[in-house]
Amino acid sequence: MAARLGVSLAAVSQHTKALRDAGLITTSRRGGSVLHVATALGRELLAGNRSVAVCP
Repeated sequence: MAARLGVSLAAVSQHTKALRDAGLITTSRRGGSVLHVATALGRELLAGNRSVAVCP
């Protein structure tokens, strides 16, 4: 992901942590790789559903 986006590994790690902490993605290890998957909330927000209730 870092190479594809042209950013550092540290930057990707910080951004994915923020997304995980916000409940927008889940992360799991698959061998030597890491898989990030959008949660239902993340998919709703990506779809532009403005009626999604987000609690602080």
